[in-house]
Amino acid sequence: KSRALTSGSVNENQIPMLVLLLAAAALAKQPHIVFFLADDYGFADISYHTEMYGNDTNVIRTPTLDSLAASGVKLERYYVQPLCSPTRACLMTGRYVSHHGIHSALIDSSPSSLPLAEVTLAQKIKEAGYATHMVGKWHLGFKTPDYTPNKRGFDSFFGYYAGSQDYYNHESLCWDGGFKNWCFENVTKDGEAATGIDLHQNMDTVFGNTDYSTMLFTTQAEKIIDQHAQQNRQRQEKGEEATPLFLYLPYQAVHVGNTPTPNHPEYALDQAPQKYIDMYRDVLDVQRRNLSAMVAVMDEAAHNITQALKAAGMWDDTLFIFSTDNGGPVNDKANNYPLKGGKGSLWEGGVRGTGFVTSGSPSNVGLHSLGINHQLIHVTDWLPTLCEVAGCSLNGTLPLDGVSAWGAIARNETSHRTQIIHEICFSQLGGSCAASDWAAVRVGDFKLVLQKGGKQVSLFDVIQDPREQNNLAASMPEKVKALQAVVQQYLSSAIPAVDRETFDPRSNPASHNNTWVPFQP
Repeated sequence: KSRALTSGSVNENQIPMLVLLLAAAALAKQPHIVFFLADDYGFADISYHTEMYGNDTNVIRTPTLDSLAASGVKLERYYVQPLCSPTRACLMTGRYVSHHGIHSALIDSSPSSLPLAEVTLAQKIKEAGYATHMVGKWHLGFKTPDYTPNKRGFDSFFGYYAGSQDYYNHESLCWDGGFKNWCFENVTKDGEAATGIDLHQNMDTVFGNTDYSTMLFTTQAEKIIDQHAQQNRQRQEKGEEATPLFLYLPYQAVHVGNTPTPNHPEYALDQAPQKYIDMYRDVLDVQRRNLSAMVAVMDEAAHNITQALKAAGMWDDTLFIFSTDNGGPVNDKANNYPLKGGKGSLWEGGVRGTGFVTSGSPSNVGLHSLGINHQLIHVTDWLPTLCEVAGCSLNGTLPLDGVSAWGAIARNETSHRTQIIHEICFSQLGGSCAASDWAAVRVGDFKLVLQKGGKQVSLFDVIQDPREQNNLAASMPEKVKALQAVVQQYLSSAIPAVDRETFDPRSNPASHNNTWVPFQP
């Protein structure tokens, strides 16, 4: 029975209580945790999804991600937010967007930031004795040093603050969010948006690096893994306890780079080394071809990270989590087949994410029910879930919307989650909600989408109709009424949006040696 259990082939109802107790005891040894977050990754741009759900364009080969997912738990009812900053804020806080106030992507020149009252996942895991490191994209604000990763729970940070940048020279071209002159077009040469270096080692800006970012971030992660293993060996030689590792890897890939400008023709939306582009030379659409190459480099990054963990002797004791931050942007050739919509929408293609959990030795980290998992999980659940795994207390956080999904993931127990507040962003909340004026909630199998301030109503059974083609609002008015009541309940506790504070002239990179750095005292 124990051999069958470690293979993950036994239904959790058949697992003897003694074995469950032993599994819980085994988790007294805190596993290392690696959280690999892909950016703007299409639902059908991982090849195991094309096998499961079909495809309507070229298949992007992802052998490493496929293999990792196959050896672990595929989360097939996993939801994120439709945009990057909101998902990152939900991940870090365990709270819905209506409660932390970040509903849209943050603007580089704005002081908008994740409020300091929010306690982050990194802070909680650090309290549990973990070494905490971050490599990649922050995008939760940087107006003062207190809002940067080093002050939000991470022992080290290597990466960038903004939402996008050039993959090679690491310059972030300011995105104005639709606000005139918020990127200093009125004071820059030829009226172009400001641009500046946005690559940092802790609080120091890194100049002159031209390594492709996916590879650069992977190399940095490999160094952290190797150094952590060396430090643990030294601790053990002294008779001290080893320290578990929490490594947060929010990659730039596969988000677009900078839009080319007359002064910066070297910028490009989709960038990858030529040998990876050549792998997809048969793809006629150039942007889709380049996106395919970017995915290929990211898949190789996952391979290199796991190889580094193996070389360090850590892989069998590592819980590896893969997630996307939102649906793929269909206008940039991402593919979310068979789902409707994509990045920036409240349709399933915008909020249903690719995710899986695995390990070199699943039973070592408590994973006992492997395969395809259909339990309802939201990105806010990671904070309480990983605190259950890591042994950190939830005391001190603001009220959580996330619930621990560890039983649902590890043992395929029925999820504690029965509903998801995808978004409540009506115009009265201000900020980006003034333009969005929409909401979406899911209760059980039914999803309500309210647009134009609630005047446009759509209701779907997303289990029977995952493509959201059959609007049931007219035929199920009582169900609409029930879900509208949920919207009103959460609207009553929503805080004003904090994602569109007026730009600060002091943020201009020209005032900081052409770099994006904290700009308020």
